[in-house]
Amino acid sequence: MKQFFKNRIKPLIDVHYLTNIALASSYFLLKNIPNLCEFIFDSCLLEWREVEILMLLVISVAVKTRRASTWLQLVSTVCTFSKAANVILYWREGPIHVFSYCSLWFLHFVFLPQPVYKGPEKVQYFRSTNLEHEIKRDDRITWLVCFYAPWSPPCKDFTPVFAEISNKFGGLNNLKFAKFDANLYPDIAKKFNISTSSFSKQLPTVLLFEKGVETKRRPFIDSNGKVFNYVMSYENIVKDFNLNKIYFECKNNPIFVKAVNENFNSQIEKKNS
Repeated sequence: MKQFFKNRIKPLIDVHYLTNIALASSYFLLKNIPNLCEFIFDSCLLEWREVEILMLLVISVAVKTRRASTWLQLVSTVCTFSKAANVILYWREGPIHVFSYCSLWFLHFVFLPQPVYKGPEKVQYFRSTNLEHEIKRDDRITWLVCFYAPWSPPCKDFTPVFAEISNKFGGLNNLKFAKFDANLYPDIAKKFNISTSSFSKQLPTVLLFEKGVETKRRPFIDSNGKVFNYVMSYENIVKDFNLNKIYFECKNNPIFVKAVNENFNSQIEKKNS
């Protein structure tokens, strides 16, 4: 029960999610508050057309949420479709209703954006050409790199997932996790065949580098540039990148750099003396 509250309920206790849920359910809530309903609407009864819109919403959500990778992403997707349905319902009531609702939706989007993940992670952040240099600097190090864009909702949803993966499998000197802002450096992202356009289906993209060379990526793209749909969940990333095996191999074959550094320092001390 405590784990359920920590993973499912506690993250929702945030101004963004609480107001988002309120907006998503506002039409049906207002319809069921007697005095307020009579003040806002001409009728407090749900018409058959409104029930049909609700059924269409349920079907759309059921189809779309199959690709949700996290609980918060599921909530956000449900709220988005619900707000779209609310626009139709308020439009049926009149222009003032729909304008007021769309204004509230816009204000929520601008002033109460989705909160950024601030939890623990074992991730390095790279800029410009530092990424390419670091990947090829030591071919004994395996890298799992996430290309992302700060404005992308799927990237925001994937942030806690990637952080959890890094916390689980990170901490080794030969298995490292990194993130690269593809939006800030689109030319570098293009070298790795990652599109940063607003309509791109490649954000986020996770690449695995072994011995300085890319060996796997998700979502996968074919030779024609077609991007295959992929659910960026914890389970899928661990399974498809075979992280359990990679972690076991890296853990049993560590890189010994301490002795080299101590030898280097002793040589400097001898020269100084």
